[in-house]
Parts: sequence; C-alpha cells; structure tokens
Amino acid sequence: MIELRSVTKTYGGAACIHKLSLTLEPGGLYCVTGPSGSGKTTLLRLIMGLEKPDSGEIITNGADFGVMFQEDRLLEGFDAADNLRLALGIKSRPAARRELPELLEEDALDKPVGKLSGGQRRRIALVRAMVLRRSCYLLDEPFAGLDAESAARALEYIRRMARGSAVLMALHEKDIPADVRRVIRLNNQ
Repeated sequence: MIELRSVTKTYGGAACIHKLSLTLEPGGLYCVTGPSGSGKTTLLRLIMGLEKPDSGEIITNGADFGVMFQEDRLLEGFDAADNLRLALGIKSRPAARRELPELLEEDALDKPVGKLSGGQRRRIALVRAMVLRRSCYLLDEPFAGLDAESAARALEYIRRMARGSAVLMALHEKDIPADVRRVIRLNNQ
C-alpha cells in the first residue's frame, strides 16, 4: 500500500498538486487526469521519489515500481527483444522475445525500434514496464499513439500482468477505463 498524506508540490509559486491525499491499494487500478501541465507526471515522479513534495508525506512501504515514462526511452538500433533483455537483465534473447507477441505484431519483432511506429514503440515500453513482477506500476500515458483496438489490448495486458498490484496511470480523460477504483483530477489550480 502506498499513501500520500496532504502532499503539495509547487513550481514557480503555483501549486500543481495541492494537499492531495491518496491511498493506492494492492489490486487497485487508479487514474490521474488533467490538462497538460497540471501535474500528472509530477505526481508519478513524487511517488517514485524522483522529486520531493514541498509539504506532506509519501509512504511507499517498501514498494517496488514498474515504470513507463512519457518518453519511450528505447535503444533505437536494437530490436524489441534486445531492448527488454538489456533494460531488464533478461539473459536469454528467446525469453525476452516471448514477452512481446501479445502486444506487438510478429513482423515488428526483429526490426530496430527506430524503424517502428510510435504505437509499436509505446507497446514495447509498456511490456518493459510490466514484465517484471512489481508491487506498484506507474504508467505515464500508456495509450498514447495507440488506436482503439491496440489500447483495449494494452489495457487487458496491464490488468493481467498487474493482478494483485496497484496501478496508477496518467491518462487523458477520454482514455479512462470504466472500472477504475479512483480518478484523481488535477486542474492547474
């Protein structure tokens, strides 16, 4: 369980997150939404410990995180399996490759990721975030660049891979699944 207790974060004197209290429980699917610049990514960075709140408390209780950043952060000259293998320390290339076909087309598996579409790259980044068992997954715009069918497959993949773990996704309002446990709406105020 991860707890945020009255967390505030400001930039340039303006609060992007103001006295936010939130509990992320195991098995829960949570979403944070709001306009660009409202603090969605900042909230994820605070939970990961990459930024410190101005006030309030974040208790992670020893959580380990699977993280999908807003940028894909892939190695351009390597294919999808090698990106997983190198980033996650998977020793076997065939083992890394087996993780991908659920979200990536067969003909894309052996191409350098620099030659793939934005949606394909996004799905590789999602697999990289989800493939190792973690107690909490923080996913920044996991459906960006995906068509409706690919986004639906990605959501089912997230649900299956994260079973029993907390998931917090930063999403646009239109992408919020119907069955989320809680939606946190940030609004630049």
